[in-house]
Amino acid sequence: MRTESSSKRRFRRASLLLLLLALSGCDLLRLFSIDPADGKTEKAAAKKPAPPGKHSFRQPPFTFCYDFDDLKRDHPLFKDLEGLRDQIAKELHVPAGTTPIQVYLFEDQPRFEKFMRATDEKLPTDRRAFFMAPQRPMGGAADLLVYTFWGKNDRIQQDLRHELTHALLHSVLREVPMWLDEGLAENFELPPETRGVNTTHVECFRRAIQDGTFKADLARLEGLTKIKDMNAAEYREAWAWVHLMLHSTPEAKKVLRNYLTQLKTNPYPGALAPRLAEVFPSPAEALKKHLLELDAGEPPALVPPR
Repeated sequence: MRTESSSKRRFRRASLLLLLLALSGCDLLRLFSIDPADGKTEKAAAKKPAPPGKHSFRQPPFTFCYDFDDLKRDHPLFKDLEGLRDQIAKELHVPAGTTPIQVYLFEDQPRFEKFMRATDEKLPTDRRAFFMAPQRPMGGAADLLVYTFWGKNDRIQQDLRHELTHALLHSVLREVPMWLDEGLAENFELPPETRGVNTTHVECFRRAIQDGTFKADLARLEGLTKIKDMNAAEYREAWAWVHLMLHSTPEAKKVLRNYLTQLKTNPYPGALAPRLAEVFPSPAEALKKHLLELDAGEPPALVPPR
């Protein structure tokens, strides 16, 4: 059988490509164009340290990845995390997320910090854990990623519960307002038996109430849009508003649950503060009363990493 020469085949392919470019316009041109920065990007990616991946195990919807050899899959911490998804779904009336969540456990803090700096130099340097949901280049659902370190981290259970709460919420809601995202994570970062009571937050609020410096303004909190504006005081207040709605009256809990139901389909359902004001004529006074009635007690015993 007679065949074309290789030079003729290359010519036909080149002609076809030029025809496609001419017919499709700038979109396809962009697809085939060469970005001068691509070389730099590839070099930077080559220098970036890899996340842990020597070992892994699944505990749906989580996959835990790590490089060190002495992590035990039957550790009490993982048993605790088994119930987190169902706890969140039950208390908030949101679906139990099934989207895969990748959890990277670094052996120690230096390895964790080195990787996070290489990932994004703008990330805060005083954090023990991060949740990220980077969009995929060609669209589609975002990857849900959690990073933290295992060794010499006495708050590993709290950190994982906090960041995995973020991941689980983002797996079932179209959007989560920043203050609410952090307030919910602060509530679910402690074991279920605590009923979300953060003793450190409670004592701080009680001192402020006693010395007359207590302030609570949900509308101001809802207006914050940048993570750099969320400092310790904002995290604390976000926790307090969420705790008030979850653990005060059925009407307040309904406000929160209805708002989250809207977030399943509508990323911008409006402000929550006016809805809460329909339940409490003076939300700030209701919050103060709630905080004074909480039994702070002793902080719960957390599961040690090893």
